[in-house]
Amino acid sequence: MKKLFLIIITLIITAIPSSANIVKISVNQAVDMALENNLELKAKRKNLEIARQEVRAANALKNPQFQSNFLFGKVTRGNSSQFGAVLPVEIAKRGVRKKVALANLNAVSNSIKESEHNLKLDVMRAYFKVLYLKSVLVIMQNREKLYKDMIASAQAKPKNSPNYNIELLQSDIRHRKQLVELNKVRANLLTAQFNFNKVMNLEDTNIMYDVEETSLFDTKNVNIFDIDIPSYDQIEKIALVCSYSLRISDNYIEKSEYELKVAKHQRIPDLTVGGGYAYQTARQTGDDALPGAFVSVGFDIPVLYTYKPEIKKAETVLEKAKTDKLSYENKLKIILKINYNDFKYAKENMGHYRDIMKESDEILKMSQDRYKKGQTSLMNVMLNENSHNQILYEYIDSIAVYYEAYLDLMYNMGHDLILMESI
Repeated sequence: MKKLFLIIITLIITAIPSSANIVKISVNQAVDMALENNLELKAKRKNLEIARQEVRAANALKNPQFQSNFLFGKVTRGNSSQFGAVLPVEIAKRGVRKKVALANLNAVSNSIKESEHNLKLDVMRAYFKVLYLKSVLVIMQNREKLYKDMIASAQAKPKNSPNYNIELLQSDIRHRKQLVELNKVRANLLTAQFNFNKVMNLEDTNIMYDVEETSLFDTKNVNIFDIDIPSYDQIEKIALVCSYSLRISDNYIEKSEYELKVAKHQRIPDLTVGGGYAYQTARQTGDDALPGAFVSVGFDIPVLYTYKPEIKKAETVLEKAKTDKLSYENKLKIILKINYNDFKYAKENMGHYRDIMKESDEILKMSQDRYKKGQTSLMNVMLNENSHNQILYEYIDSIAVYYEAYLDLMYNMGHDLILMESI
């Protein structure tokens, strides 16, 4: 069963990547490509054109109506036939209706910007996941190499030495189990790479994009360690200006204010004006033909229905929009404090783990040298190796916590910490 599992994993790892061209890109390149070519984002951007057309539709004038009144029979004596046009005219309604549509256009525009911002975070998160698993793979590969060296060291000892067979079997079992774990990590890494490409969602599926860094241990090429921590006051100030949720809330408040005006303006009577040609023929009058014209004027008077329900509804919607914004703003300030503290302490912990990792690596090397010289047991080496392996995992986990806190701050601020100077 174990051999079958290894064969399946190996086939997945070796077969799938060969069907696509693998291209390594940086996180900034990945973000730029996704913002330009992400298919889902392209579809959302169509909403902006839809909203623009809604503005034009809201600004439309009423179409004129052609009306005629042709008489036949004895009624024509003393009555004229008529034909002409009637034009409905809205009074104080078209302008506010257009402003509602414009406020909605601004909300749609900010919603698309929010989607772009969130896509950037999703790409960065998926990118980091690949980099994280590459780091796990490095740990596993180094561990496999260590266990392989343990086998060689155990075999090099005299066969009549104490625990020779036990240590040989222990080292062999550890090595074989490590091969299984190595394949699991490779499968997880491949899944993360596919997910990274799924998040980017580009049209060309023949290219499989991969991260350019080798691991989180490659500190020269990983620039996430250099993010400066601004003051909390700066973060809150920027968030209150840049938060997309607050900006969209402002758009909906503005829209609700104009919708209230639209509801109130329904009480203003609309005007209908018309005019045209009127005539009576000679046969109708017994005299010469009598040509003429007619003019008509009408009002739509809101007497039986005064639009009170629409006005009350619009007032309630406006109050709700203002309360929703206030509620979110209060929550945002608390969330930002949580994000800020998580980010600050995560950065400190990451620095501590970097120092611990260096010291643990020295201990493991000394333990290996002592085993090769016969000064300690294999069990002691394994204990030191397990401890070192745990520290390596804790180190990359501390980076993951730090990076996740960084992304959370970006999400709630609506802005990138690295680009704060541009505000």
